[in-house]
Amino acid sequence: MDQQILYKFQMKRFEVFNAQDSENDHFDVIFEINGKKLYANTFMLCPISTTFKSMISDRWTKRDETIPIQDYTFDDFKEFLTFIYSGKCALTNENVFALIDMAEFYGVPEFKKACEKFSLNIIDTDNALKIHEYAFKYSMAQLKKSINIFIAKNLSNLINSEKLQTLQKFAVKDIIVSINKISKQEELFEMVNI
Repeated sequence: MDQQILYKFQMKRFEVFNAQDSENDHFDVIFEINGKKLYANTFMLCPISTTFKSMISDRWTKRDETIPIQDYTFDDFKEFLTFIYSGKCALTNENVFALIDMAEFYGVPEFKKACEKFSLNIIDTDNALKIHEYAFKYSMAQLKKSINIFIAKNLSNLINSEKLQTLQKFAVKDIIVSINKISKQEELFEMVNI
C-alpha cells in the first residue's frame, strides 16, 4: 500500500511538471532551450543529479534567473526531465543517442540504463556502428556485447559502409577483437557438435 501512495504522489508531481503552468508556485527553476522555457523544481532534480545540484546552486545562478541549455534540443531535454519526474519517457531511434549523452552528462545512471535497454532492441545494419560508438564511449557493457555480436554476424553487410571507414582506431580494434572471439567460439561450438 505504501508504494501505491508514493506512486500517486509522484504522478501528481509529474502532472504539475507536464502542465508547464508558469503561473503556479510549484516551480523554482527555469531552463531555456532554443528560446523556449521549461519549468522544473529543484526538489525533483537535485537529489537525482549532482550536476543539476551544482547548476542550480546559489554559486552559479541567481533566483528567478533562467539556466541556458545549449547542447540539447528542447524536446530531448523535456524527455529527460519527464524521465526524472515519472520514470518513463518517449525514447525513439532519433533521440536515444542525445538522451544517452544527457544521462551521462547529468549523472543519471538509471536513465542511462533505460536508454541502453531501449538501444538493445533497435540494433540494425543502419545504426549498428553508431550504437557501437555510443556503447563504447559511454561504457555500456551489455549493449557493447550485443552490438559486437551483431556486427560480427553482419560484417558482410557493414564492410562497405562509409560509416565503417570513419570509425576511430579504438572502435575498429574493438570490433576486430570481438569478431575473433566470436569466430573462435563458433569454431569451438562446431568442434563439439562433430
